[in-house]
Amino acid sequence: MSIIKIPTAFNIDLEFEVADFGRRLAAYVIDLLIRIAYVALMSWLIYRVIGVEGDGDMPFFIFVMLPVSLYYLISEMLMSGQSLGKKVMSLKVVSILGNTPGISQILLRWMFRLVESPLLSFVLLGAAMQEESGIGILLALGMAILPLVIVLRSPYNQRLGDITAGTIVVRNQQKASIDDTIFREINQENYVPQFSQVLRLSDRDLGKIKAVLDNAYRTKNAVMASRIAARVQEVLHIETDMEPVLFLETLLNDYNYLVTRD
Repeated sequence: MSIIKIPTAFNIDLEFEVADFGRRLAAYVIDLLIRIAYVALMSWLIYRVIGVEGDGDMPFFIFVMLPVSLYYLISEMLMSGQSLGKKVMSLKVVSILGNTPGISQILLRWMFRLVESPLLSFVLLGAAMQEESGIGILLALGMAILPLVIVLRSPYNQRLGDITAGTIVVRNQQKASIDDTIFREINQENYVPQFSQVLRLSDRDLGKIKAVLDNAYRTKNAVMASRIAARVQEVLHIETDMEPVLFLETLLNDYNYLVTRD
């Protein structure tokens, strides 16, 4: 069992159990069976609707081949880094930073998957054997073996798409979650921090602020948040008319922005 520790800017290491090859293979087989079942069902429906003599090439491409090709791309986008097979096997794709992968990372993984697919290798191998092409057979075998070698040789069982996209497949029951830290993703472009004084607070102070905010959202009671906000404003010499909860949220966002960009 491989454990990867991802350091954060808040002196907290996120620990993830890296998915072993057996679990990844089992997840792949489950996803493969799902896709095969889908192809069989949709092919039967198209046959029933169009018939043997009808032109079913375009409907087959639209309703069968296209969804199957986009299976991983769509499922990992909608399920935050999981496919149905990964969900069954309690696996998840995460960024090398420990958070949910971005759309560009998922897209890059999917693009490499088209090349790394064992099914593509088998198709090419069958075609090469039919044409009795020695070079074609060697190339097809190389395409089938190389991705397997990369996964087995990688310290974190990453395939080529993972290495390129900066992602890792991990067990979903990680020992620590990014949600347990004060980490926030600042997605706004040209974000301007309002309270640079926040850097005078310690990670422990900010952890307490996050705990107070979480409690305020959970109980819908902002009394404690008001007290903490007043105390922080006093210590940092901040004057603001912001509501206490918004003020504390802004502090966390400012801290994340300032720390991650230093």
